[in-house]
Amino acid sequence: MDDDIYMDSFEEKFLDIAEDFYCRKKLPIIESNDELLEYLKTTVQNIDFEINQARAYLPEEKPTLRIFTDLLKKKPFSNNILNVIVGKLQLLVSDENNYQELTALFEPIRELIKLKNELLKLIETHIYEKAMNTIESINDDLINGYAKFINQNPVSKRISITMTLAEILARYCDSSLRKGNKAIKNDEWNEKLDNIIIIFSYLNDKDVFMKFYQKMLRKRLIDQLSVSESYEETLILEFKKKCGYEYTSKLEQMMKDIRLSEDLTKQYRTHQKNTHGNEINFFSVMVLSSNCWLFSQPSDIILPIEFKTIYDNFTTFYLSKHTGRKLTLLHQYSKGELQINFTTKKHRVQVSTYQMMILLLFNQELILTFEQIQDKTQICSELLLEILSGLLKSKLLITNDSLTSNSRIKLAQNFVRPNEQKDESHLMKTTIDEHQMVIQAALVRIMKQERTLKHSLLIQQVIQQFTSNFKPDISSIKKYIEILIEKEYFRRDSKDKDTLHYLA
Repeated sequence: MDDDIYMDSFEEKFLDIAEDFYCRKKLPIIESNDELLEYLKTTVQNIDFEINQARAYLPEEKPTLRIFTDLLKKKPFSNNILNVIVGKLQLLVSDENNYQELTALFEPIRELIKLKNELLKLIETHIYEKAMNTIESINDDLINGYAKFINQNPVSKRISITMTLAEILARYCDSSLRKGNKAIKNDEWNEKLDNIIIIFSYLNDKDVFMKFYQKMLRKRLIDQLSVSESYEETLILEFKKKCGYEYTSKLEQMMKDIRLSEDLTKQYRTHQKNTHGNEINFFSVMVLSSNCWLFSQPSDIILPIEFKTIYDNFTTFYLSKHTGRKLTLLHQYSKGELQINFTTKKHRVQVSTYQMMILLLFNQELILTFEQIQDKTQICSELLLEILSGLLKSKLLITNDSLTSNSRIKLAQNFVRPNEQKDESHLMKTTIDEHQMVIQAALVRIMKQERTLKHSLLIQQVIQQFTSNFKPDISSIKKYIEILIEKEYFRRDSKDKDTLHYLA
């Protein structure tokens, strides 16, 4: 508090000196908010003008100039004053003949954060409205010119973005439709929808766009990341209007599968309750058409009895209603929840099917070797190494040495950490996620450049791109290559499985 009083008195004394100084220079002195508001009505550049005057008259070798300019920058704006300034800025922005004046004005304004942000919003809105009006008013002779401009994507070339416009647009759709921290309001979505369809209308590679869009929609729906089923269907309908039924038939079937799966889950829960008296509200299922979702074939594994029983019961129920069909469990996309009972306080953890398979083994034995886990689950060694590494890092499992095929692994008795340790685990997970994104981006970047490359050479080039602070291990790189093959970024050569080709 004493420091605040000292600074206030110092600033008052300093401003008194500054006031005397400006009086001698015959510059205006503002003594009240009313006078300040009146002053701003006559010149939008008031504060910038004061800063420039201070720079012109106050000696740079003394701290007076710095203190004075800092005080002006920190001076709060009331809403009335800000509205007056923004109103005058809007007049400048709306008249393209004021380009030079606006350029000169931006230099001092950029130091005043609130004003700078307001000015940038005005410029953004003006450019958007100007572009929309221009596009809507063009005649047929100019349409081809606009389509060429959009598809050549000069902005992306200037800033060295290697993605095609089709991929950029698909990713924009994905980010707009994906759950996030901020919910999208209807008005915001309608504006985004209009923007998407305008660009889509001029897009040449609509088939390439659909390839990316379908993969991203698949992930949103399976991981339940879609912000709104209604928004998804609205956008698909707009694509259908532009390109016809065949273009969107798989997307519509995917949305239909999700709705039918929700109904099927409810029916099965009711069936179990009425037939066996079991409440299975924890259970949900997605039954997806294989010709629309383009999943890779799952590997053969041994399901734990706890999980297999549920799967077999549902399969029997489903086939009783749909004869002649075949169900394939896509365990690589499945997940579940386990309750930890051996600690004083009960805890629930969300895990993948692979993690669940491993953890349930410890209901029978407290210590298992790597080879025993592999024998009981039939998970391939590389994938098992990755899954066990994750469980060890999360402190659910522990081992006394580095993880190898001979490691002895046991269940952690005190894996639940205090809040600060949870924060640390969250930070570690975030770091791992970031590394995953960086590795995949490096793989795509190299393959885009090389187009065709041997598997081993690709791994070598990826490793060379990273510094000593982070060196990805070969098993992780191999895993991400397989993920990108599954996502159809790459494909293996039909005659040489060690050769990869870049797609799209």
